[in-house]
Amino acid sequence: MEHIYTAIQAAADQDANSFRDAISAALADKINDALELKKVEIASHMFNNQEEVSAEEFTSDENVQTTA
Repeated sequence: MEHIYTAIQAAADQDANSFRDAISAALADKINDALELKKVEIASHMFNNQEEVSAEEFTSDENVQTTA
């Protein structure tokens, strides 16, 4: 949120470079936060939704697809 206040102040001061830097930093923070949340979501689904696979099912030839 600090970057937004900096951007507003830079806009009021008509400082285009500081405004651009502040907006870029704010967007980078939002993107990083969203990526972290997505990583957690994917990891929780990956480990919580795994089905138990028996050794027999894993080595069964009928589950193997071949191309001819």
